[in-house]
Amino acid sequence: MPRRIQDNPRDRIESGSWRTVARPVDWDARREAVLARDRSCRWQEAGITCESTDRLEVHHKGDASDHSIEMLVLLCHRHHAKITGQQSAAARQAKRIPRQRPAERHPGLLP
Repeated sequence: MPRRIQDNPRDRIESGSWRTVARPVDWDARREAVLARDRSCRWQEAGITCESTDRLEVHHKGDASDHSIEMLVLLCHRHHAKITGQQSAAARQAKRIPRQRPAERHPGLLP
């Protein structure tokens, strides 16, 4: 029996500590719907779609808290790791505080 997707699930599953946003209680149904819709990796590069069927994972296209079916896409593990790594590097770079020491005068120029 297929699982039912809720319109606005209020209950959230508390998951592992690495997740920034908890998944909805109907996550398994949403994952099954995306698997049925996409059936293979949807990664596109230079106009060519990957279409791998090995180790498929569901990826959020936009906001991590938006679990609507339209915002979920199926990617193979390799491409999911690639895009997640890029997003992680961009987030770390955005948080980085530039450290710049004040310009020091040359010792020979001191009075």
